[in-house]
Amino acid sequence: MGKTSENRQSRSDMVRTREWFVDWLPAAVALGLLALISEFGLFGSDGSWKLFWSLLNIVPGLWIVRAVLRSLRRADEYQRRCQLEALAIGFGVLVMAIYTVGLLQAAGVGELRQLVQISFLGSILVWIAALLFKTPRTR
Repeated sequence: MGKTSENRQSRSDMVRTREWFVDWLPAAVALGLLALISEFGLFGSDGSWKLFWSLLNIVPGLWIVRAVLRSLRRADEYQRRCQLEALAIGFGVLVMAIYTVGLLQAAGVGELRQLVQISFLGSILVWIAALLFKTPRTR
């Protein structure tokens, strides 16, 4: 049997999804590559070029901001509401994680760089999970 009309996406939904991947994928790949370069000390990232390689992460970060803005502009009102709720949940997780990192640093536990990266990555994953949890229930 074929899909019911409830499960099928409209053409505009498919276009929006494809554009979302086109916007996000290069930034995600760039962040992954820069993380590998930094972590393994490739291309002089652990020497005198360390500052350059560290600041180069700003470029994909700004690309992600652009991707979020573009996806919000393409979204309808309900999708914007879902996105805002997911962003709020992710931001709340980030605030609590950074607060915890501060407490751990005051106690001398862990390395600040790794803890902040884990907090940032965790909040983004929570944001995506909240968005995925929220939207399938309505399809």
